[in-house]
Order: sequence, then C-alpha cells, then structure tokens
Amino acid sequence: MKRKIDFASLAGLLTWLMVYGITLTILQKTASAHGGMLLHMLFLGYGALFWLLTREQRPYGLRGRFGPWLLLLQLLLAFALQWLLRDRNFDFLAILTIIWAAMLPFVLRTGPAMLLTILVVALWHLLIAWQTGSSVWITALLYGSFHLFAVLVQSASRDAEAARDELEQKHQQLLATQHLLQAASRQSERTRIARNLHDVVGHHLTALTIQLQVAGHLTSGEAKVQVDNCHQLAKLLLADVREAVSTMRQFADISLLDAITGLTRLLPSQLEVKLQVPAEIMLNDLAQAQHLLCIVQEALSNSLKHSGASTVEITARVAQHQLQLMIWDNGILAPRWQPGNGITGMHERVTECDGSLQLATRQRAMQLTITLPYKESDNA
Repeated sequence: MKRKIDFASLAGLLTWLMVYGITLTILQKTASAHGGMLLHMLFLGYGALFWLLTREQRPYGLRGRFGPWLLLLQLLLAFALQWLLRDRNFDFLAILTIIWAAMLPFVLRTGPAMLLTILVVALWHLLIAWQTGSSVWITALLYGSFHLFAVLVQSASRDAEAARDELEQKHQQLLATQHLLQAASRQSERTRIARNLHDVVGHHLTALTIQLQVAGHLTSGEAKVQVDNCHQLAKLLLADVREAVSTMRQFADISLLDAITGLTRLLPSQLEVKLQVPAEIMLNDLAQAQHLLCIVQEALSNSLKHSGASTVEITARVAQHQLQLMIWDNGILAPRWQPGNGITGMHERVTECDGSLQLATRQRAMQLTITLPYKESDNA
C-alpha cells in the first residue's frame, strides 16, 4: 500500500483505534479485569505493526525483507487479544483480522491469500467456540465473507496499481521515444541542409572561384584589381560555407546528456538524479540511443518503485571506443532479489547493441554497468 499518505492506511488506523477504544470502554463500564498493561501492549503493538507495514520504508514495509514476518506477528497479537479477553464476548475483535487480511494481497497472490484467510477465520472461530462452548458458525460465515471481501478489494487495488505503474512506464517510454524522434528529425534536417550546401552552393562557389582566378590572369589594370577582389570574396564565402557545413554536421548527433536530462524531467520531485555525463558524448546511432534511453528509464522506474531510493547517480564515460554508463541508487536491495522482466528487457536491449550489462551490489543497493560500442562522430 503505497499511495500518498494513503487514506486506506488512515482508515485502517482509525478502525484499529475504534476497536481499541470500544474494548476499553466496555471493560471499564463492566469493571472487568482486562489484563491491565498487557492489554494495552498488545493493542499498541498491533497498531504500531500496522503503521510500519503500510509505510514504504524498507525493510519493514509489506514489500520489505521483514514485511511477511511482521504481518505474522500482527496476526499473533490479534489472536493473543482474543485469548486474553476470552471471558467476555468481544465478537468485534475479528475486525483486527479483517485489517490483517486486507494487507495479505501485497505479500501473496490472490489465490493463496484467500486460502490463508479462510484458514485464519476458521482457527479464530474455533478458538471462540472452544472458549465459549457455543456454536459460532453463523458468525464465522458473516465475518469470513467480510475477510474475503477485504482480500478481493485489496487484490483489485493492487492489480490497478500495477496496471497504473505499467501505463506510467509506457508513457515515459513514449515521451523518451518522442524526444529521440524530435532529435532525429532535427539531425536529419541538419544533415540534409548541410549536404545541399556542400553539394550545390559549395560546388558552385568552387567553380566561381576557379573562373575568377582564370579571369584574373586574362585581365589587367583596374579590371584585374576588381576581379582579384571578387576572387578573394568568393574564397572567403566558400570557406564560410564549408565552416557552416562542418558546424551543422557536428551538431547533428544526439547529446547523451540532453537525452538523459529530458528523461529526468519526467520523474517525481522526491527522486534526486545526479548526472556525471560529459557534454561531449554524442550518439550518432539512433537505434542505440533509443535502447540506451529505455534502459535508463527502466532503471529510474525501478529505483522509484522498488528500492525506495531518494537519490540516483548516473555516470558516463568513453574509453577505448566503449561507452560505459553506470547507474546506482541509495535504496536497499531485497536479500533474495531475483531479476524480473525489467532487467531481462535491459539485457535484451544491450545484446541488440552488441554490448554488455553487469549487475553488482554497492552499499546494499544495485549498480548497473552498461557497456556499448561507441563510434566517435565523423565531425567531432
């Protein structure tokens, strides 16, 4: 559950607080012994665990390393409360297990979550039946339906969240591709204009310069002076055209720094991106540039969604005709982490570019090192 400050989490906390308050009120009105400090410790422990689990603060969140164990501890606290208050009929304590069941889909798939929920409901009401010596199957059916409803609703919420994340990722890829297409369009237009200047204007000026040089040898006096001046002006104009053509071709390539900077503008403000990318690194292969930007975009998405990072460092350098790009964040990598579709897609893109992708761990976080063949621009 990772939404804003999350109204779902707030509702869960308020529900826990109401169960806590109602329980204390009933016990005080009936002047019953209620376990004293132990009761407060169990309730407060349950609430604290819920707060921890619904934060995206790894490793204690639902998706963190300790998440499943904290969820199990929370369930045991709920059972402990039911056991402690066994002398009175507190049916509404089952609300605590409904709250617990609502978090299961973020740890288990829908099917296993429903099976585990049914087992917990059965054990809970078997405990009540043993304590009270009465039949509670109607109550078990009612509360069981509430439990399953909570699991299904949260499963739908989880699936919608995953679909929303995937759509956002596709949108970012579309924007990155659009940025590349715009750069490629400018590149193509500059190349076309430069070629026309060189092939048409340059050739005509060269012919004019030769003709003026010949005319200078065939004339004399004041006419020769004017022809020589025209010859010098034509040579200067030809030099200016050649310089303009070289400049246009030089800036026809795609700047790696500008391309990555364009990607970072799409990110939320809570993720800081530190770039160490030399401005002189230019990409003259459009397909390679597209693959590289998609890899960077996927890495940024992983840092934002999975590792809980607040800072990402991207470093690039060129050595021995190889472009090396390193991406590292300050998040925390899960201990039994396995490559998913994102990393597999990165490997496929790097392979298409005849490059390599290396995964390493640095300060408990993942570091990606992408190495691609690099061709210096012909006009560099």
